[in-house]
Amino acid sequence: MITRFSLAMTTDVAQCLTRHLRRADGQEDCVFVLWRPSTGSRRTTALIVEVVLPEDGDRIVHGTVDFTSEYFLRAAGIAAEEGCGLGFIHAHPRGRRWQRLNDIDYAAEASFSAQAITLTGLPLVGMTFAGGDARFGARVWQRHAPRTYVPTEAENVRVVGERFTVTFNDTLVPPPETTNRQVRTVSAWGQETQNDLARLHVGVVGTGSVGMLIVEALARTGLQQLSFFDFDTVENLNLDRLLHATDRDVRLHRAKVDIAARAARRSATGADIHVATHELSVVEPDGFAAAADCDLLFSCVDRPWPRAALNLLAYAHLIPVVDGGILVDARSGHLKGAEWRAHVAAPSRACMECLGQYDPAHVPVERDGLLDDPAYIKGLSADHPLRRKENVFVFSASAAAAQLNQFLTMVTAPSGIADTGAHLYHLTTGTIDQRLEGCEAGCLYDGQLRALGDHTPVKVTGRHKAAERARAARLDAARPWPLRFRRGIDNLLSRYW
Repeated sequence: MITRFSLAMTTDVAQCLTRHLRRADGQEDCVFVLWRPSTGSRRTTALIVEVVLPEDGDRIVHGTVDFTSEYFLRAAGIAAEEGCGLGFIHAHPRGRRWQRLNDIDYAAEASFSAQAITLTGLPLVGMTFAGGDARFGARVWQRHAPRTYVPTEAENVRVVGERFTVTFNDTLVPPPETTNRQVRTVSAWGQETQNDLARLHVGVVGTGSVGMLIVEALARTGLQQLSFFDFDTVENLNLDRLLHATDRDVRLHRAKVDIAARAARRSATGADIHVATHELSVVEPDGFAAAADCDLLFSCVDRPWPRAALNLLAYAHLIPVVDGGILVDARSGHLKGAEWRAHVAAPSRACMECLGQYDPAHVPVERDGLLDDPAYIKGLSADHPLRRKENVFVFSASAAAAQLNQFLTMVTAPSGIADTGAHLYHLTTGTIDQRLEGCEAGCLYDGQLRALGDHTPVKVTGRHKAAERARAARLDAARPWPLRFRRGIDNLLSRYW
């Protein structure tokens, strides 16, 4: 049983639906669509993958709209053949934002919800199109008793592409109260945009030097639902660039996500912030599932395996990922230069693999644990990308700012511009390179894998031994000293007795 539900589609699909449903004569219209599930740890998302446009005689428009049984059976047959569920959309020509079902619409969708699940194996997804501003509402029809199907309303509907647009169900996710700590923030983009920003569920994957700065910015901007992912522990070597971390955190072996959560709660300007911490890698099954519950993700990782997982989430599950990275050229103790990247991985934009943010050949190397093997790393050339670890707080701040700018541009579209391309900043010359084109020809991510959701044949999750060791070390450090002392004595004695 689905208890939390949302819906997502690409900009291309949304534009196709808008062209069909927004009629010049102002009458209602309808259309069937196909959808695939994307299952997170707590939320299921319906990914709209195809529009089954009506043929001549498939529907009758007379102010309101009716469809023929032939149209329904044709669409359901295509859905069953492609392993998809069936969705039905009808228009409210003058409506705006989230449109709820009236009694007539309720009865109409309920009348064929049982047949839809019988023919496709997946529940019927109902949608309402608001012609006034081209927004969508959604629900999923589920069996509650024999011959009784009841809709579960979606929390939001997301349109993903060059721009990221989210329509929220105000009943389930009401606009948060604006506090007097947000006056300057709201003045920058207005109350309506702030309402949508504050309600986004944003995940930050990697709460190190860059991720912690992003956490700070999101909390102060007023976002109220944040999830943090990192299995690592605060160490002395982090203190020169990890915002909010202290010597005490090092002594107590605190997890980085706990520092991030503490900082977010202290810096929050919203009235009610909710923070979830996951001492997990996004490549672990539970971490991947929790990330799939988010509306948007920030990638603050520097390893190829988690980047591959995030790339898959961006295209197969339609969760945009704001990614970035830092490369410092420091030879013989002298700074020669530095670069930092910022871009968004999402349909119609270049993916992280096409941008060269990770080499897919390095993913199995990391999965085998070799990137945590000092002997393997020592054998790599001095300038190998897997050995480059130089970074300082100033560069982290620049990279975080660049990623936050990408996020705000995509969501707020200043002057109507939502996509300024992938950016590469050069410290030495003070210049920026931009890439405006999308993925390379033949890229699987924005091609065959787009919107496959749970049907994705690529498996990116698995056991992460480094994460397991980090968690075990923290757990051991948290035990009382006498217990650890006794364990040490027991281990010593076991060698000789």
